[in-house]
Amino acid sequence: MKHQTEAQFSPEEDNLEYDDDQISKSQLKRDSKDLQLLGKKLTALNPEQLARVPLDEKLRDAIALAHKIGNKRIALKRHFQYIGKILRSIDVEAIITAVEDIEDSDNHSKLHFKKIEYWRDRIVNEGEAAANAYCDKNPQADRQKLRQLARNLKQAGSDDKKIRFARQIFKEVQNSLLQE
Repeated sequence: MKHQTEAQFSPEEDNLEYDDDQISKSQLKRDSKDLQLLGKKLTALNPEQLARVPLDEKLRDAIALAHKIGNKRIALKRHFQYIGKILRSIDVEAIITAVEDIEDSDNHSKLHFKKIEYWRDRIVNEGEAAANAYCDKNPQADRQKLRQLARNLKQAGSDDKKIRFARQIFKEVQNSLLQE
């Protein structure tokens, strides 16, 4: 006698062929969630970046509406679902590529800025030794000007002058890195 909780299968059910092309419901939900995240990334872009992404008119209008919705969380959540629905109906490969390119350029800009800040902070704290080290790594840099700015910073009495010299060091490092 079989227990009631045991599944009862017939031999015919074992022979059923399953379609490998069929996507599971969980996979569809994951894909939908990914497209909603892509929609969030699109709404986070500024207008200049958004102009570089190939969007159709309906999607562009939906993104503009998301900017108008602003801080209403539940409405914005529903709207992201709507943007995901629009994205499911179009080919998103070009959009994904454009967004990745924008993110890569943003990351490159952030790394470049951090490099400038690092050298500025090091020159401010260590003085001429750091300026010489920077010039050794970057031969296009103006060694004399950086050393002079480091000395002026060291001799500056007020905080305003120190801030001014630190900014000048930042600009000098930035200009020399742009010449690379």
